Amino acid sequence: MRRNGSAMPTDGRKLWQGYYGKEPFDLRLTVLRMLYRLPLIAAVTVLGALVFGGGYYARNVLLRSGHSYAATSVYRVEYHVDSEAELQTSYINAMSWNTYMQSQMFLEMLQSRMKEGAELTKQELAESLEAFVWSDLRMPAVTVTTEDPERAEEILRAVDEVMTQDFSLREIDGISVIDPGRAQEIIPDIRVGRAVMLSALLSCFFAVILLLLKETGDDAVWLPGTLWKRYGLKAAGTLESRGLAENLQYFFGGGGDENTGSRHGIAVCMVQEELQPEAVLAGLREKCPETVDPSWFAVGSPLKEPGSCGMLRGTAGILLAVKAGSHAGKRLEYVLEYLEQQDCEVTAAILWEADEKLIRRYYFGRGKNADR
Repeated sequence: MRRNGSAMPTDGRKLWQGYYGKEPFDLRLTVLRMLYRLPLIAAVTVLGALVFGGGYYARNVLLRSGHSYAATSVYRVEYHVDSEAELQTSYINAMSWNTYMQSQMFLEMLQSRMKEGAELTKQELAESLEAFVWSDLRMPAVTVTTEDPERAEEILRAVDEVMTQDFSLREIDGISVIDPGRAQEIIPDIRVGRAVMLSALLSCFFAVILLLLKETGDDAVWLPGTLWKRYGLKAAGTLESRGLAENLQYFFGGGGDENTGSRHGIAVCMVQEELQPEAVLAGLREKCPETVDPSWFAVGSPLKEPGSCGMLRGTAGILLAVKAGSHAGKRLEYVLEYLEQQDCEVTAAILWEADEKLIRRYYFGRGKNADR
């Protein structure tokens, strides 16, 4: 394939060239195409909010396995220090309190303080305890968490007794309970609204990113101007273009008898195999009856009908009918390469079944016939 440069055969005729590598990014067209995809983006956004936000709600609200209860007691510790400066080096932090409470010594003392019949293993007791510093170095706190509020308070009362009566360290003169806790149900921090909004935003974001990647990577042909910018083909426009008749007359008027000798007729050649040659030719004759005379004839895609190249070589001109849409570019490349190898020179191209609304919006404000 010859791209980004021209090549001259021995007979002096210029061969086809493409401009894929130099084609600039078309922001205007991309934005318009994304606006066309707004219903799809909205649907993906709603679906993402329902799936992920609904899953969060079901997991944390509807399918909650059980309820947990917590009871917290706050203590006052009198340290064996003579000044505030010594307190900074003698105090026990939250990590140390947790270490003490997870020790075998503390758990054994706790078991001894439990009521008869409340047989809990050291592992169960250790998993239910958590210590932290409340608001001051002298005020540690202990939280007991269980699935039974009565059991939580029972364990906490035993912890109170151990802390005030059994637990002792060299740095501590004494410990007292200043706020004995009562069991309360733990209300999980469930924010369904935020989860739904976050799911919707992420779904919308990824939908836009994927669609942008598809748009930028697709070899679609949506505009007549793309035929020239990307493939170097003169564009007659679309079937609804106001200047279609004038363009066809300019490209193919006169029949070429004086310039082409024995060549005769104009061939309308399909690019995509799904295009119906007779239907395309009938549409052109209906729109441009004075230009598209009986000498015009239609042939199928050379990829489908390779034998048609013999007729194309003997014509005064070739008009390629390119169906607009996604994946049109590759088919057009294949046809141009094949026609080049068969010494069939393309005169111009027309964009078939184009989205006229998209084209009007794209060229709005750029002149009535810009790139048309």
